[in-house]
Amino acid sequence: MTTTPTIEETTALILAGDGYQLTIAPEAENRKTDLLSAAAQVTSVTCNEESSLAQFQSRSLAAMRIEVEKCRKTVKEPVNRIGKLIDKTAADFVADIEAEEKRITRLIGQHAAEVARLKAEKEAEERRAFEEARAAREAAAETGKISDVIAAKMALAARMEASAEVAATNVADGVRFAWDFEVDDLDAVYRAQPEFVTMEIKRSVVLEWLKKVEATESADPVAAAAERGIRAFKKPVVSSR
Repeated sequence: MTTTPTIEETTALILAGDGYQLTIAPEAENRKTDLLSAAAQVTSVTCNEESSLAQFQSRSLAAMRIEVEKCRKTVKEPVNRIGKLIDKTAADFVADIEAEEKRITRLIGQHAAEVARLKAEKEAEERRAFEEARAAREAAAETGKISDVIAAKMALAARMEASAEVAATNVADGVRFAWDFEVDDLDAVYRAQPEFVTMEIKRSVVLEWLKKVEATESADPVAAAAERGIRAFKKPVVSSR
């Protein structure tokens, strides 16, 4: 009897060193507190003077946000390098393992597909033998001839043999058939089943097109966009500089 070997777990990758300890600088904490305290004073904007003050606070907040983002990238860069090194080391180490896994899986799949093909053929043979046995049985019952009775018994034996072959033809344990697909015509798929297809607007392309239409004065951007199923409008953008 063939026994299945056990699979042992191994820690293949080892991260050496003390790792990282991340803290926020006290000066940054104090500056954040001061900025939030000043920003909390902005509760409404009802005139240009209040708008100027609000914009100052907004720029101050944005300046710190940008500084923190730059700092985040600087601090994270060596960590990213280590992450990429880990990914590459693991990928290089496991490359030949994956190749063999895929090769063996492909062999198993090819065998399963061949067994399924043979089973389908045997099932067709079983159906044919069933029909022949039924016809022979009806003929024997109608005529009562010895030859027809013998033919009916032979047809029944053939049907039983075909059924036994179908029962004996099975795909190996651990293998199942799951649906998959390839797209032949995406337009046809969308016309027949639109929920099968994801449609996304290219926002940057649309915005660039609106700017171009406005700059060239070739058409009214709002009207031109409406003709294309887009509601275009301008919204206020507060500068962070």
